[in-house]
Amino acid sequence: MKWALKSYCRSITLVAILILGPACARAQYPTDKTDQTAGMAGLLTAHLDQARKIDGTFLAAQASKEAAWHSLQINSAALGLKVTATVNSFHAERTEESRLVSGSVSSNRHLNSSLATITARQPLYRKKDFLAVEQATMQLQSAEAMAESATHVLFGRVFIAWVEILTARDLLHIARQAAERSGMVREEMERRYRAGDISLDQLGVEISRQEQRQADVLDAMGRLYIAERGLIDLVGPEASVPSEFTLETATPNIPANLSVSEISRLVDERNPELRASRLLEEVARLDRERMRADHLPTVDLYASVSKGENDTISYIRDESRIGVQLSVPVYTSGSIDAASAQAEAQYRKAQAQTSSLGVRLRAQAISAASKLRTSVVRIDTYRTQVEATALRAEAVRRGFLAGTSTRGDFARAETEYLTARQRRANEMLEFANAWTSFVIAAAQIDASFLQERQAPDKQPVKMVGSMK
Repeated sequence: MKWALKSYCRSITLVAILILGPACARAQYPTDKTDQTAGMAGLLTAHLDQARKIDGTFLAAQASKEAAWHSLQINSAALGLKVTATVNSFHAERTEESRLVSGSVSSNRHLNSSLATITARQPLYRKKDFLAVEQATMQLQSAEAMAESATHVLFGRVFIAWVEILTARDLLHIARQAAERSGMVREEMERRYRAGDISLDQLGVEISRQEQRQADVLDAMGRLYIAERGLIDLVGPEASVPSEFTLETATPNIPANLSVSEISRLVDERNPELRASRLLEEVARLDRERMRADHLPTVDLYASVSKGENDTISYIRDESRIGVQLSVPVYTSGSIDAASAQAEAQYRKAQAQTSSLGVRLRAQAISAASKLRTSVVRIDTYRTQVEATALRAEAVRRGFLAGTSTRGDFARAETEYLTARQRRANEMLEFANAWTSFVIAAAQIDASFLQERQAPDKQPVKMVGSMK
């Protein structure tokens, strides 16, 4: 069975799987679901673009790519034509002595000399420089892959920050509903206490229960505030997720089951971090060959033209040279062998790191895929539990108001209902984490989210956690 994740990632329905879990498949949605899904896609992309501007890891990856590009230019220039011009000029005063049979004669002389030279040198054979250019090319490709990997990771962080906010809002809504029901029960218990049907201790228990529900609301508001702060720290002070975006907005597409070998193949072929590691392994191998190339001779073609003036009687006035220079290393005190051995050790280290990274990424993708399949079942199970416990809680509530059910029956039914909803919300968060881990490892993120765009004007939206 072929996997359809690649095709669905390129459709707009990708955002649906970003925002909610598969438990919503049979829920009722508003008529503007498509518009909300498109709005989610646009805002998520805008947040990602903004995060690129301030995230240190991403900026470091971009700077590394730029540095690698300049390194390639430097190494390429080493193989190009070099032209130098030199000018020498000096004035000399000296005493000359001539020894004769009759004695010696001394004379003082003043000399002026000038020499201008232009030299051109073109490398013909420099194995080490050739390898350095190839090595710099690999480093640039590795830096580009790491920048791509940094973008994937940043996308995952922004997406998870979104889901954390949506989940916190869902849990806050649940807590507020529980607090409202607890307040209704307290009012009923107070009425019965005034009528003499229950004792003060029973009323005190219900008051304590209501206070606990209110504490749950405050705890949920704190969780929402932390989630919102996380998005702001990642994206910027203007970042917000509009309140109309919830975990119940759309129905996601669920990828077909993948075999372990298919998942491993995706990671091996597409993961940019693994590709960067392989390129760095090749860089280490080329560095080893570059160190060994110091044993080899170098051949340069050179030409020079010089013109000079001198006060002496005989001197070389004009000269033109062209030739080939051969340089052979004879003795370097063992430095070449030591550098080659060090480069060999670095190459083995790079091989081990690439192998370890591949094992880790494949295990991450396989584990995430397994969690996805498990979460699909759990979320659907919790959805059924929510429906069942909601019906039971409503029936017990009506019985309690009619006097046929006890307060304990209602409390237990309500607790079961709230627990089912909380488990479902948390499981949807687990689903989102697993999905993010999988698409990052398998590099299955829609390219439209990874391209830098001009962020649209953000409309200020008041966050729930900021409301009094």
